[in-house]
Amino acid sequence: MELTRLFGMLAALLVLAYGANRLSRLTRVPDLIVLLLIGVTLGPILHWVHPATFRGTIDILGTLALILILFAGGAELRLRQAARYAPAALLLMIFSYGVSLGLIALMGRALLHLQWADCVLLGAALGCTSGTIVVPALEQISTPAPVKITLTLESTLGEVIAVLLVGSLLNAAASQSLLFGVAADFSQHIVIALLLGVVAGAIWSRLWPLLASQPNVNIANLGVVFGVYALARYFGGSGLLTVLIFGITLANLPRTPHVTREGARLLAFHAELSFLVRSFFFVLLGIVAEFVSRKYLLPIAGILAALLLARFLAMQTSRWAVRDVTRRETELLFWMMPRGLVTAVLALAIVNARGEVFAFLPAMAFTVVLATNLFVVAGAVRSAKVEALMPSSSVDVPGALKASPASLGET
Repeated sequence: MELTRLFGMLAALLVLAYGANRLSRLTRVPDLIVLLLIGVTLGPILHWVHPATFRGTIDILGTLALILILFAGGAELRLRQAARYAPAALLLMIFSYGVSLGLIALMGRALLHLQWADCVLLGAALGCTSGTIVVPALEQISTPAPVKITLTLESTLGEVIAVLLVGSLLNAAASQSLLFGVAADFSQHIVIALLLGVVAGAIWSRLWPLLASQPNVNIANLGVVFGVYALARYFGGSGLLTVLIFGITLANLPRTPHVTREGARLLAFHAELSFLVRSFFFVLLGIVAEFVSRKYLLPIAGILAALLLARFLAMQTSRWAVRDVTRRETELLFWMMPRGLVTAVLALAIVNARGEVFAFLPAMAFTVVLATNLFVVAGAVRSAKVEALMPSSSVDVPGALKASPASLGET
């Protein structure tokens, strides 16, 4: 009977995850919110599933989802196309993440009475936007290419930097002085990731054409991705950054997989696998979710206010560098500040490393993830209203290129 119940729940979860993803295109509500609510219903509300059963697997699922998403994101990134908007995205990421980290640290000191080192750790975990939310959300919102590329680059880079910084802070706290330890650990992670990611990408790009037509080659590629991650961790580098650079290298060398039909199947395979893992992760996160007590309501409100202020200041500071974007479109850049997979994974990692000091963090991270995804909903609704009021860009534009029905079918 237990086996029947298990597979029945798995079937229901998969169907609901697919339905939530499709409905998000109409409702503009990220499927993450639906998945979290499903988990909360199964766990804390109905108690159909015991949270203790899954606490050991949630870290593994989160890391696995990050590996798949970062590789797929890197494999779809064309450097020539991204170079035009990379400076603006980098500037926006630096200001948004940096100011968010600083303001959250101040809130942690004033409202949670943490030590300064712990305040910085709190800001590093909650300060980055989530590419795992931004990228799917942008596919469901009609936005111009400059906005999509800028937000995709900003969120992806921000996630990697957050993982590196939190890891460096935890390592430094256990060893040497904070500033020197973070700088040394951070540099080591980046250098090893760059070298290993480029070398592995160059080697695999030459082997791939020889194997692309063989059966089950996507499984072999998945094994290579996991191997690259493991090697980077073994040599003291950032596994996630190495996977991202590995994917970017594959996508931008002359003999790249993405230009072939087999390469398209490879990306589709990784996209569906990452959707599966991501869906289970957020359902499990809802199952093990803990609700904050009343004494943390004011700190959470302060942190959310800090995130909004930080995003506003970052937009004002970097607006001059954002290219080919109108003033109205910058409003969407402001609202696209969701926290997601990385925030949850980092919160769990901090609790495992620091213990009782951060016992409140998983519940706080869960609340911040939900609230900032509601900001995305607000931005999507505002974007739809602005789009409805504006005339079609394809009308009365001399020499404008219009897509043919065949090309629309391929998109």
